[in-house]
Amino acid sequence: MNRVSRIGILGYGRFGSALAALVAEHRYPWLAWDDTRPVPGKHAAADVAGLLAGSDLIVVAVPVAVFADVLRDLRPRLGAQHQVMDVCSVKQGPCDLMDEVLGDDIPHVGCHPLFGPLSIARAEPLRTVVCPSPRHPAMAARVRALFESIGSEVTEMTPAAHDRHMAMTHAMAFFLARGLLELGVGDDLHWTPPSFAALASSIAAVRADAGHLFNAIQRENPYAAAVRRQLIEALARIDQRVLEAPVDTGVLSVPDVPAAGRHAAAPDEAHEHIEELDRELLALLQRRRELCVRAASAHADAAAARESDPEAVARSGESGLPPDAVQAVFRQIDALCRLPRG
Repeated sequence: MNRVSRIGILGYGRFGSALAALVAEHRYPWLAWDDTRPVPGKHAAADVAGLLAGSDLIVVAVPVAVFADVLRDLRPRLGAQHQVMDVCSVKQGPCDLMDEVLGDDIPHVGCHPLFGPLSIARAEPLRTVVCPSPRHPAMAARVRALFESIGSEVTEMTPAAHDRHMAMTHAMAFFLARGLLELGVGDDLHWTPPSFAALASSIAAVRADAGHLFNAIQRENPYAAAVRRQLIEALARIDQRVLEAPVDTGVLSVPDVPAAGRHAAAPDEAHEHIEELDRELLALLQRRRELCVRAASAHADAAAARESDPEAVARSGESGLPPDAVQAVFRQIDALCRLPRG
């Protein structure tokens, strides 16, 4: 996609505003319009006509429940210079609708950015699914280039393949998390085992949801209802097997415990865990550097925005790590984070 392309974001809610910040960070010119939320300064279009006059790529960032009405209202105002993409969490309905309403005349593509305000703020890896329209393959290539230029990994799927996959993953994660919240889980997750970490993340995502996302991925995804029934049936079968399982009254055989009182992992296993932690550390360093670059661009005092908190480093002694060595490590990390984004 040409770097001078002008991006117009129709809808400045949680995702629209987060996307705006992301494209601004990569120096794309952009405008936005929303009839209920203010848009900052020079980026605010006065109305839809102003947005279209100042934009080439129109990103329709509205809840899927109103997407059809918005698209039909938008169609008569679009000109030959315009291209359209959606960012709905389901794809079959929106992609079919764009083919119907926009047809051959207006290039369009379906997109599902698998990130949101929280993941952007935390500099977590960005991933995007692009669902090309057979009528406009070049449009899909341009949008792929746009997302790759802002640091997102991109894959392509058909709308049906996307919705089937999201019914088994996105929709079910939210469904389980909502069920746990209904049970009262989530008020205090400090004393939970590591096995609960992924569920805790899902609970946090559901709590941060504006409400329409949960409804959209459960009701608008044509495969979600069937998968929910299959999940409930599977849980019922597991529950029945637990109830019917014989009680083991035997004595548990405990292997000899090493004198140090710690589990002695096999050397290969220990090395595998070390390599896994090294990969996690590298990923965290990458995220930290990205956040420091963002902070530097947002604050006049760039150095203060990047440097580590001395008190936090000093507390490293509480974990048994030597503070001087930790301070030296963090000096190197701060130096790494001062390097410009590559």
